[in-house]
Amino acid sequence: MALPTPTAHHFRKAAASSPQQACVMVYRDNHRTLIWDDKLGDPLDTAAQPVPLDECLSLDHRQFEGLQQAIRAGRPVRGALIIDRRPDGLYEFSAAPECRASAGTARLSFDHLEYTAFVHAVRHREFERSAFFSPTA
Repeated sequence: MALPTPTAHHFRKAAASSPQQACVMVYRDNHRTLIWDDKLGDPLDTAAQPVPLDECLSLDHRQFEGLQQAIRAGRPVRGALIIDRRPDGLYEFSAAPECRASAGTARLSFDHLEYTAFVHAVRHREFERSAFFSPTA
């Protein structure tokens, strides 16, 4: 059974981000966590169009929780997701080689402000699974 493909409207970004600011976008459902760069979308029709899954990194919830725990503890991120700071100053998110079959081959690039807003949101628990579901869901 194929999982539904979310639209940009279903993703969340850090509360510290302005509405016009490009960001690390996170989507969580009962099965997975998707990470996407909203700069990849067409601003005119992104909200209603499904986000192409080949533009996303797909982690299971255990993998994403491990990422969040490492960020909160100030430890290097290790596991399914690799976050590298490139020589040009951008932060590149990609799947670890052994996880690419399930997590995808997307390479997402974020500037320092985008990355800092993401880290702030993780530390303030903005991407907890419960934040993506209403109490009646």
